[in-house]
Amino acid sequence: MKTSFISSLSIQTTMRYAVAKAQQDMVAAQQEVTTGRHADVGVALGATTSRSLDLTRDVLRIKSMLTTNSLATQRLESSEEALSKMSGLGQKILDSLIGIGGSSDSTNLGVARTSIQSALDTFASFANTSVNGEYLFAGINSDIKPFENVAAAGSAVQVAFDAELAKFLTDNTIASRSDMTEQDMSDFLDRMEQMFNADPANPADAPYLLTSPPHVPTVAGQDFWSAFVSNASDENMKSRITQSEIVETSTNSNTEGMRKFVLTSLISMEFLTNDISDEARSVVTTRAQAYIGQAMSSLTSERARLGLSAERVKKADETLEAQQKIIEVHLNDLESVDAYEASTRVKGLEALVETAYTLTARLQQLSLVNFLR
Repeated sequence: MKTSFISSLSIQTTMRYAVAKAQQDMVAAQQEVTTGRHADVGVALGATTSRSLDLTRDVLRIKSMLTTNSLATQRLESSEEALSKMSGLGQKILDSLIGIGGSSDSTNLGVARTSIQSALDTFASFANTSVNGEYLFAGINSDIKPFENVAAAGSAVQVAFDAELAKFLTDNTIASRSDMTEQDMSDFLDRMEQMFNADPANPADAPYLLTSPPHVPTVAGQDFWSAFVSNASDENMKSRITQSEIVETSTNSNTEGMRKFVLTSLISMEFLTNDISDEARSVVTTRAQAYIGQAMSSLTSERARLGLSAERVKKADETLEAQQKIIEVHLNDLESVDAYEASTRVKGLEALVETAYTLTARLQQLSLVNFLR
């Protein structure tokens, strides 16, 4: 009888390879059970892998847009809230102006000036509101503080205002402010309104740009607003809210409402005193009420514009979320696995590994000594 020999070492080596392969397959199967998708999409899908990659890229793009839109929404909501508070401050100033009427009592006038200065100080703090490190009212210059401290005594804008008043008095041979007539005051306020709205790019506004004197040469040729009040850009922030839609998602401190609010405050703090004639002060009160009304109307218009942008962002989010769900359904159809089948495969592989371990242990116990008597 002929016998053949089988090496126990070769059997152990075969078992070791089988265990290693089973463990590798088990890791992949466990991953599929956990994630619900193929462990190796390329191997599983073959030629349709490119379709899976395209859909995955579309999902990532939509998620990126949704993240951007959430930031835009936060910016819009914060801006709307700040504009609402500014409009409330405008109402406070209007109430103060109406309250003094034609009074020339120094106490009443002093209370009104204090109230208006306080409102201007709070207004400036709202104009310098920042969210996530970006100033809301700076336009595209979002890293630059947009509004100067205009309410502080001796601020640059108040000094410049006084310089313009002194030049006006000199040019019109008026001895002092107390000698200003009703017409003089009206003419000066007309000029300051033009200076607050002057555009250096518009040749028609050239007479209302800064000159030296009364100002330093470095600001000559500039407009009053950008030289002493605002550092903001006229261009607002824009956001792409869908692949084909871009909207403005901010405003800036160069709008008419901001300018008229500051102009109202300055002329009120400057002229609501009893060292000018009642007629001149009446012109100031009437103009200030008109200016602050225009300011509140403009601020409300800006709120409405931002509200429309916020609504467009909301609609865009709804559209993007719907697109994302549709794409994810298709992607799931491509990449998903049968969880029950994957779980069964894991159990089978576990049993295989356990069997291999058992056989290996028994082989290691084999010894010729056990058969010698």
